[in-house]
Amino acid sequence: MTDHDMASSRLVDAYLGMPADQAIGRVLERARRYVEVETPSGDADAIRILGERVRSDLQSCGADVDTHEAPSLGVNLVARMPGPDAALPPIVVLAHMDTVHPAGTLALRPFRVEDGRAYGPGVYDMKTGIALVVEALAWLRDRGEPRQRRSVTVLVTCDEEIGSHSARALIEEHARGAAVVLVPEPCLPDGGIKTARKGVATYRMETTGRAAHAGLEGEFAVSAITELIHALAAARKLADHSRGTTINIGRIGGGTASNVIAEQAWAELDVRIAEPAEGERVHAGLAALRPRLEDAQLRVSRVENRPPLVRTPAVASAFELARGIAADLGATISEGMSGGGSDGSFANAVGAATLDGIGAQGGGAHAVDEHIVLSDLPFRLALMARLLQTL
Repeated sequence: MTDHDMASSRLVDAYLGMPADQAIGRVLERARRYVEVETPSGDADAIRILGERVRSDLQSCGADVDTHEAPSLGVNLVARMPGPDAALPPIVVLAHMDTVHPAGTLALRPFRVEDGRAYGPGVYDMKTGIALVVEALAWLRDRGEPRQRRSVTVLVTCDEEIGSHSARALIEEHARGAAVVLVPEPCLPDGGIKTARKGVATYRMETTGRAAHAGLEGEFAVSAITELIHALAAARKLADHSRGTTINIGRIGGGTASNVIAEQAWAELDVRIAEPAEGERVHAGLAALRPRLEDAQLRVSRVENRPPLVRTPAVASAFELARGIAADLGATISEGMSGGGSDGSFANAVGAATLDGIGAQGGGAHAVDEHIVLSDLPFRLALMARLLQTL
Protein backbone atom coordinates (compact mmCIF):
# COMPACT_ATOMS: atom_id res chain seq x y z
CA MET A 1 0.00 0.00 0.00
CA THR A 2 1.37 3.42 -0.96
CA ASP A 3 1.48 6.43 1.39
CA HIS A 4 -1.42 7.92 -0.61
CA ASP A 5 -3.44 4.71 -0.20
CA MET A 6 -2.77 4.66 3.55
CA ALA A 7 -3.77 8.31 3.89
CA SER A 8 -6.93 7.67 1.91
CA SER A 9 -7.74 4.63 4.04
CA ARG A 10 -7.36 6.62 7.26
CA LEU A 11 -9.59 9.42 5.98
CA VAL A 12 -12.23 6.96 4.73
CA ASP A 13 -12.22 5.08 8.05
CA ALA A 14 -12.57 8.37 9.93
CA TYR A 15 -15.42 9.56 7.72
CA LEU A 16 -17.35 6.29 7.95
CA GLY A 17 -16.58 5.84 11.64
CA MET A 18 -15.66 2.20 11.15
CA PRO A 19 -12.54 0.23 10.13
CA ALA A 20 -12.15 -0.89 6.54
CA ASP A 21 -12.85 -4.55 7.24
CA GLN A 22 -16.19 -3.67 8.82
CA ALA A 23 -17.19 -1.53 5.84
CA ILE A 24 -16.17 -4.30 3.46
CA GLY A 25 -18.16 -6.84 5.43
CA ARG A 26 -21.32 -4.73 5.39
CA VAL A 27 -21.25 -4.07 1.66
CA LEU A 28 -20.17 -7.62 0.81
CA GLU A 29 -22.93 -9.27 2.83
CA ARG A 30 -25.56 -7.13 1.15
CA ALA A 31 -24.08 -7.82 -2.30
CA ARG A 32 -24.05 -11.56 -1.57
CA ARG A 33 -27.76 -11.48 -0.71
CA TYR A 34 -28.47 -9.85 -4.06
CA VAL A 35 -26.17 -12.07 -6.14
CA GLU A 36 -27.71 -15.20 -4.69
CA VAL A 37 -31.02 -14.30 -6.31
CA GLU A 38 -30.40 -14.96 -10.01
CA THR A 39 -32.05 -12.32 -12.19
CA PRO A 40 -31.62 -12.97 -15.92
CA SER A 41 -33.26 -10.28 -18.04
CA GLY A 42 -36.82 -11.34 -18.79
CA ASP A 43 -37.17 -13.71 -15.84
CA ALA A 44 -40.01 -11.77 -14.25
CA ASP A 45 -40.52 -14.07 -11.26
CA ALA A 46 -36.85 -14.02 -10.28
CA ILE A 47 -36.61 -10.26 -10.65
CA ARG A 48 -39.72 -9.82 -8.49
CA ILE A 49 -38.02 -11.86 -5.76
CA LEU A 50 -34.96 -9.62 -5.79
CA GLY A 51 -37.19 -6.56 -6.16
CA GLU A 52 -38.96 -7.47 -2.93
CA ARG A 53 -35.61 -7.87 -1.17
CA VAL A 54 -34.32 -4.51 -2.41
CA ARG A 55 -37.66 -2.83 -1.65
CA SER A 56 -37.52 -4.08 1.94
CA ASP A 57 -33.92 -2.91 2.33
CA LEU A 58 -34.76 0.57 1.01
CA GLN A 59 -37.76 0.82 3.30
CA SER A 60 -35.53 -0.07 6.26
CA CYS A 61 -33.44 2.98 5.33
CA GLY A 62 -36.52 5.18 5.69
CA ALA A 63 -37.57 5.35 2.04
CA ASP A 64 -41.10 5.28 0.67
CA VAL A 65 -41.05 2.77 -2.19
CA ASP A 66 -43.46 2.51 -5.13
CA THR A 67 -43.51 -0.66 -7.22
CA HIS A 68 -44.17 -0.34 -10.95
CA GLU A 69 -45.13 -3.61 -12.62
CA ALA A 70 -43.42 -4.44 -15.92
CA PRO A 71 -45.41 -7.30 -17.49
CA SER A 72 -43.23 -10.27 -18.48
CA LEU A 73 -40.13 -8.45 -17.18
CA GLY A 74 -40.56 -7.97 -13.43
CA VAL A 75 -40.83 -4.72 -11.48
CA ASN A 76 -39.25 -1.29 -11.39
CA LEU A 77 -38.81 0.34 -7.99
CA VAL A 78 -38.96 4.07 -7.18
CA ALA A 79 -37.79 4.88 -3.65
CA ARG A 80 -37.91 8.37 -2.17
CA MET A 81 -36.08 9.69 0.88
CA PRO A 82 -37.07 13.25 1.80
CA GLY A 83 -34.44 15.88 2.51
CA PRO A 84 -34.63 18.89 4.83
CA ASP A 85 -35.45 21.31 1.99
CA ALA A 86 -38.24 20.06 -0.29
CA ALA A 87 -37.66 23.00 -2.64
CA LEU A 88 -34.27 21.70 -3.71
CA PRO A 89 -34.20 19.46 -6.80
CA PRO A 90 -33.49 15.87 -5.74
CA ILE A 91 -30.54 13.59 -6.35
CA VAL A 92 -31.61 10.67 -8.53
CA VAL A 93 -29.81 7.33 -8.39
CA LEU A 94 -30.22 4.81 -11.24
CA ALA A 95 -29.51 1.10 -10.78
CA HIS A 96 -30.68 -2.16 -12.35
CA MET A 97 -31.44 -5.64 -11.05
CA ASP A 98 -31.21 -7.73 -14.23
CA THR A 99 -28.07 -9.50 -15.42
CA VAL A 100 -26.93 -11.15 -18.65
CA HIS A 101 -26.23 -14.48 -16.93
CA PRO A 102 -28.75 -17.28 -17.67
CA ALA A 103 -30.55 -19.15 -14.92
CA GLY A 104 -28.33 -21.87 -13.48
CA THR A 105 -25.11 -19.84 -13.66
CA LEU A 106 -25.05 -19.48 -9.88
CA ALA A 107 -24.95 -23.27 -9.44
CA LEU A 108 -21.93 -23.43 -11.74
CA ARG A 109 -20.20 -20.33 -10.37
CA PRO A 110 -21.49 -19.63 -6.84
CA PHE A 111 -20.70 -16.47 -4.94
CA ARG A 112 -17.24 -16.78 -3.43
CA VAL A 113 -14.46 -14.65 -1.95
CA GLU A 114 -10.93 -15.44 -3.01
CA ASP A 115 -7.63 -13.52 -3.00
CA GLY A 116 -9.20 -10.18 -2.18
CA ARG A 117 -11.96 -10.48 -4.75
CA ALA A 118 -15.62 -11.52 -4.68
CA TYR A 119 -16.95 -13.52 -7.62
CA GLY A 120 -20.46 -14.33 -8.80
CA PRO A 121 -22.91 -13.64 -11.64
CA GLY A 122 -23.88 -9.97 -11.53
CA VAL A 123 -21.63 -9.07 -8.60
CA TYR A 124 -19.81 -6.44 -10.71
CA ASP A 125 -22.62 -5.44 -13.08
CA MET A 126 -24.24 -4.25 -10.96
CA LYS A 127 -25.49 -5.83 -7.75
CA THR A 128 -22.63 -4.45 -5.68
CA GLY A 129 -23.65 -1.04 -7.03
CA ILE A 130 -27.12 -1.55 -5.55
CA ALA A 131 -25.55 -2.73 -2.30
CA LEU A 132 -23.38 0.40 -2.11
CA VAL A 133 -26.41 2.67 -2.56
CA VAL A 134 -28.48 0.87 0.07
CA GLU A 135 -25.58 0.68 2.51
CA ALA A 136 -24.84 4.39 2.03
CA LEU A 137 -28.49 5.22 2.75
CA ALA A 138 -28.41 2.96 5.81
CA TRP A 139 -25.27 4.74 7.01
CA LEU A 140 -26.95 8.13 6.54
CA ARG A 141 -30.01 6.87 8.43
CA ASP A 142 -27.85 5.77 11.35
CA ARG A 143 -26.19 9.19 11.56
CA GLY A 144 -29.52 10.87 12.32
CA GLU A 145 -30.82 14.21 11.03
CA PRO A 146 -30.00 15.99 8.85
CA ARG A 147 -28.95 13.06 6.69
CA GLN A 148 -28.51 14.90 3.39
CA ARG A 149 -29.14 18.32 1.85
CA ARG A 150 -31.52 17.05 -0.83
CA SER A 151 -34.21 14.48 -1.24
CA VAL A 152 -32.94 11.29 -2.85
CA THR A 153 -34.85 9.22 -5.40
CA VAL A 154 -33.54 5.74 -6.13
CA LEU A 155 -34.84 4.11 -9.31
CA VAL A 156 -34.02 0.41 -9.59
CA THR A 157 -34.99 -1.04 -12.97
CA CYS A 158 -35.55 -4.56 -14.25
CA ASP A 159 -34.50 -4.55 -17.92
CA GLU A 160 -31.41 -2.38 -18.40
CA GLU A 161 -29.43 -5.16 -20.06
CA ILE A 162 -32.04 -5.52 -22.82
CA GLY A 163 -32.72 -1.87 -23.52
CA SER A 164 -34.71 -0.51 -20.53
CA HIS A 165 -37.91 -0.49 -22.58
CA SER A 166 -40.11 -0.77 -19.47
CA ALA A 167 -38.17 1.81 -17.48
CA ARG A 168 -37.16 4.49 -19.95
CA ALA A 169 -40.18 6.73 -19.33
CA LEU A 170 -39.62 6.52 -15.55
CA ILE A 171 -35.94 7.35 -15.97
CA GLU A 172 -36.64 10.36 -18.15
CA GLU A 173 -39.44 11.61 -15.87
CA HIS A 174 -37.27 11.64 -12.76
CA ALA A 175 -34.09 12.80 -14.51
CA ARG A 176 -35.76 15.94 -15.86
CA GLY A 177 -36.20 17.35 -12.37
CA ALA A 178 -32.91 16.13 -10.87
CA ALA A 179 -30.07 18.24 -9.54
CA VAL A 180 -27.73 15.41 -10.46
CA VAL A 181 -28.11 11.76 -11.51
CA LEU A 182 -25.74 9.17 -10.03
CA VAL A 183 -25.31 5.77 -11.67
CA PRO A 184 -23.51 3.11 -9.57
CA GLU A 185 -22.43 1.07 -12.59
CA PRO A 186 -18.85 -0.26 -12.35
CA CYS A 187 -16.20 2.44 -12.42
CA LEU A 188 -13.47 2.78 -15.02
CA PRO A 189 -10.56 0.30 -14.71
CA ASP A 190 -8.48 2.92 -12.88
CA GLY A 191 -11.36 3.70 -10.51
CA GLY A 192 -12.49 6.80 -12.42
CA ILE A 193 -15.97 8.16 -13.08
CA LYS A 194 -17.61 7.80 -16.48
CA THR A 195 -18.50 11.27 -17.72
CA ALA A 196 -19.19 10.06 -21.26
CA ARG A 197 -20.56 6.88 -22.82
CA LYS A 198 -21.12 5.76 -26.35
CA GLY A 199 -24.67 5.44 -27.57
CA VAL A 200 -25.78 1.99 -28.66
CA ALA A 201 -28.25 1.07 -31.39
CA THR A 202 -29.13 -2.41 -32.59
CA TYR A 203 -30.40 -2.97 -36.12
CA ARG A 204 -31.85 -6.04 -37.78
CA MET A 205 -31.47 -6.55 -41.53
CA GLU A 206 -33.76 -9.00 -43.30
CA THR A 207 -33.54 -9.89 -46.97
CA THR A 208 -35.89 -11.93 -49.14
CA GLY A 209 -35.12 -13.53 -52.48
CA ARG A 210 -36.45 -16.40 -54.58
CA ALA A 211 -35.35 -19.95 -53.77
CA ALA A 212 -34.28 -22.59 -56.29
CA HIS A 213 -32.05 -25.64 -56.63
CA ALA A 214 -28.50 -24.36 -56.86
CA GLY A 215 -27.55 -26.77 -59.64
CA LEU A 216 -30.68 -26.97 -61.77
CA GLU A 217 -32.50 -23.64 -61.80
CA GLY A 218 -30.03 -21.24 -60.30
CA GLU A 219 -30.51 -18.73 -63.09
CA PHE A 220 -34.13 -18.20 -62.00
CA ALA A 221 -33.31 -17.63 -58.34
CA VAL A 222 -32.53 -14.54 -56.30
CA SER A 223 -30.20 -15.14 -53.39
CA ALA A 224 -31.25 -13.47 -50.15
CA ILE A 225 -27.76 -14.16 -48.79
CA THR A 226 -26.06 -12.38 -51.70
CA GLU A 227 -28.39 -9.44 -51.21
CA LEU A 228 -27.57 -9.42 -47.50
CA ILE A 229 -23.83 -9.40 -48.26
CA HIS A 230 -24.28 -6.32 -50.45
CA ALA A 231 -26.30 -4.56 -47.76
CA LEU A 232 -23.82 -5.39 -44.99
CA ALA A 233 -20.89 -4.14 -47.08
CA ALA A 234 -22.71 -0.85 -47.58
CA ALA A 235 -23.59 -0.62 -43.89
CA ARG A 236 -19.99 -1.09 -42.78
CA LYS A 237 -18.96 1.90 -44.89
CA LEU A 238 -21.04 4.09 -42.60
CA ALA A 239 -18.57 3.54 -39.73
CA ASP A 240 -16.29 6.47 -38.92
CA HIS A 241 -13.63 5.54 -36.37
CA SER A 242 -12.27 9.08 -36.33
CA ARG A 243 -15.57 10.16 -34.72
CA GLY A 244 -15.92 7.08 -32.52
CA THR A 245 -18.59 5.48 -34.73
CA THR A 246 -18.30 1.71 -35.03
CA ILE A 247 -20.51 -0.88 -36.74
CA ASN A 248 -20.25 -4.55 -35.81
CA ILE A 249 -22.06 -7.41 -37.55
CA GLY A 250 -22.83 -9.43 -34.46
CA ARG A 251 -25.11 -12.21 -35.73
CA ILE A 252 -26.03 -13.54 -39.16
CA GLY A 253 -28.12 -16.34 -40.59
CA GLY A 254 -30.07 -17.55 -43.61
CA GLY A 255 -30.70 -20.28 -46.11
CA THR A 256 -31.81 -23.86 -45.62
CA ALA A 257 -29.12 -26.01 -47.28
CA SER A 258 -25.89 -25.62 -49.23
CA ASN A 259 -27.56 -26.73 -52.46
CA VAL A 260 -30.49 -24.32 -52.14
CA ILE A 261 -30.27 -20.67 -53.14
CA ALA A 262 -31.51 -18.88 -50.04
CA GLU A 263 -34.92 -17.27 -49.93
CA GLN A 264 -34.42 -15.65 -46.52
CA ALA A 265 -31.42 -14.16 -44.69
CA TRP A 266 -30.87 -11.84 -41.75
CA ALA A 267 -28.19 -10.10 -39.69
CA GLU A 268 -27.99 -8.04 -36.51
CA LEU A 269 -25.74 -4.99 -36.28
CA ASP A 270 -24.37 -3.18 -33.23
CA VAL A 271 -23.82 0.54 -33.83
CA ARG A 272 -21.89 2.63 -31.29
CA ILE A 273 -21.63 6.41 -31.50
CA ALA A 274 -20.04 9.11 -29.36
CA GLU A 275 -22.07 12.00 -30.79
CA PRO A 276 -25.85 12.28 -31.25
CA ALA A 277 -25.40 13.62 -34.79
CA GLU A 278 -23.52 10.46 -35.74
CA GLY A 279 -26.46 8.35 -34.63
CA GLU A 280 -28.74 10.35 -36.89
CA ARG A 281 -26.30 10.05 -39.80
CA VAL A 282 -25.93 6.27 -39.49
CA HIS A 283 -29.66 5.77 -39.04
CA ALA A 284 -30.39 7.79 -42.18
CA GLY A 285 -27.76 5.84 -44.10
CA LEU A 286 -29.15 2.46 -43.07
CA ALA A 287 -32.72 3.56 -43.79
CA ALA A 288 -31.67 4.65 -47.28
CA LEU A 289 -30.26 1.24 -48.28
CA ARG A 290 -32.02 -0.34 -51.25
CA PRO A 291 -31.79 -3.85 -52.76
CA ARG A 292 -29.03 -4.40 -55.29
CA LEU A 293 -30.47 -7.53 -56.91
CA GLU A 294 -33.56 -7.44 -59.11
CA ASP A 295 -36.63 -8.82 -57.29
CA ALA A 296 -34.82 -8.93 -53.93
CA GLN A 297 -36.30 -7.26 -50.87
CA LEU A 298 -34.44 -5.56 -48.02
CA ARG A 299 -35.82 -4.45 -44.66
CA VAL A 300 -33.81 -2.59 -42.00
CA SER A 301 -35.31 -2.00 -38.55
CA ARG A 302 -33.90 -0.43 -35.41
CA VAL A 303 -34.75 -2.60 -32.42
CA GLU A 304 -32.82 -0.74 -29.70
CA ASN A 305 -31.60 2.82 -29.43
CA ARG A 306 -29.72 4.15 -26.42
CA PRO A 307 -28.28 7.67 -26.86
CA PRO A 308 -24.72 8.61 -25.93
CA LEU A 309 -23.89 10.15 -22.58
CA VAL A 310 -22.34 13.46 -23.57
CA ARG A 311 -19.89 15.34 -21.37
CA THR A 312 -21.89 18.54 -21.13
CA PRO A 313 -20.87 21.54 -19.01
CA ALA A 314 -23.34 20.32 -16.37
CA VAL A 315 -21.65 16.90 -16.33
CA ALA A 316 -18.21 18.51 -16.10
CA SER A 317 -19.36 20.69 -13.20
CA ALA A 318 -20.81 17.69 -11.35
CA PHE A 319 -17.56 15.79 -11.85
CA GLU A 320 -15.56 18.65 -10.32
CA LEU A 321 -17.76 18.44 -7.23
CA ALA A 322 -17.23 14.67 -7.08
CA ARG A 323 -13.48 15.08 -7.55
CA GLY A 324 -13.41 17.50 -4.62
CA ILE A 325 -15.33 15.01 -2.47
CA ALA A 326 -12.87 12.27 -3.41
CA ALA A 327 -9.99 14.58 -2.53
CA ASP A 328 -11.52 15.15 0.91
CA LEU A 329 -11.34 11.36 1.31
CA GLY A 330 -7.67 11.36 0.31
CA ALA A 331 -8.17 10.01 -3.21
CA THR A 332 -7.50 11.32 -6.69
CA ILE A 333 -10.23 10.31 -9.09
CA SER A 334 -10.16 10.48 -12.88
CA GLU A 335 -12.85 10.72 -15.54
CA GLY A 336 -13.27 9.08 -18.94
CA MET A 337 -15.49 7.48 -21.56
CA SER A 338 -16.96 3.98 -21.73
CA GLY A 339 -17.89 2.17 -24.90
CA GLY A 340 -20.82 0.47 -23.18
CA GLY A 341 -24.28 1.89 -22.58
CA SER A 342 -26.29 2.41 -19.39
CA ASP A 343 -29.47 4.04 -18.14
CA GLY A 344 -27.37 7.12 -17.44
CA SER A 345 -27.51 7.89 -21.16
CA PHE A 346 -31.30 8.32 -21.02
CA ALA A 347 -30.94 10.71 -18.08
CA ASN A 348 -28.22 12.69 -19.81
CA ALA A 349 -30.27 12.95 -23.01
CA VAL A 350 -33.02 14.90 -21.21
CA GLY A 351 -30.48 17.35 -19.81
CA ALA A 352 -29.57 15.87 -16.43
CA ALA A 353 -26.06 16.29 -15.04
CA THR A 354 -25.13 12.61 -14.97
CA LEU A 355 -22.20 10.93 -13.22
CA ASP A 356 -21.89 7.29 -14.25
CA GLY A 357 -19.54 4.56 -13.10
CA ILE A 358 -19.44 5.44 -9.41
CA GLY A 359 -19.89 1.80 -8.42
CA ALA A 360 -17.52 -1.04 -7.66
CA GLN A 361 -14.04 -1.59 -9.02
CA GLY A 362 -13.41 -4.99 -10.56
CA GLY A 363 -13.63 -6.69 -13.92
CA GLY A 364 -15.08 -9.48 -16.03
CA ALA A 365 -18.40 -7.80 -16.77
CA HIS A 366 -20.76 -10.30 -18.46
CA ALA A 367 -18.00 -12.94 -18.31
CA VAL A 368 -17.15 -16.07 -16.35
CA ASP A 369 -14.65 -14.23 -14.13
CA GLU A 370 -16.92 -11.34 -13.11
CA HIS A 371 -15.60 -9.95 -9.84
CA ILE A 372 -15.16 -6.95 -7.55
CA VAL A 373 -12.09 -5.77 -5.62
CA LEU A 374 -12.77 -5.84 -1.90
CA SER A 375 -10.15 -3.33 -0.77
CA ASP A 376 -11.83 -0.60 -2.82
CA LEU A 377 -15.25 -1.00 -1.19
CA PRO A 378 -14.70 1.34 1.81
CA PHE A 379 -13.76 4.21 -0.51
CA ARG A 380 -16.74 3.48 -2.80
CA LEU A 381 -19.09 3.44 0.17
CA ALA A 382 -17.67 6.69 1.55
CA LEU A 383 -17.81 8.34 -1.89
CA MET A 384 -21.45 7.31 -2.40
CA ALA A 385 -22.48 8.43 1.08
CA ARG A 386 -20.72 11.77 0.79
CA LEU A 387 -22.18 12.44 -2.67
CA LEU A 388 -25.67 11.81 -1.31
CA GLN A 389 -24.93 13.87 1.79
CA THR A 390 -23.41 16.97 0.23
CA LEU A 391 -24.33 17.47 -3.44
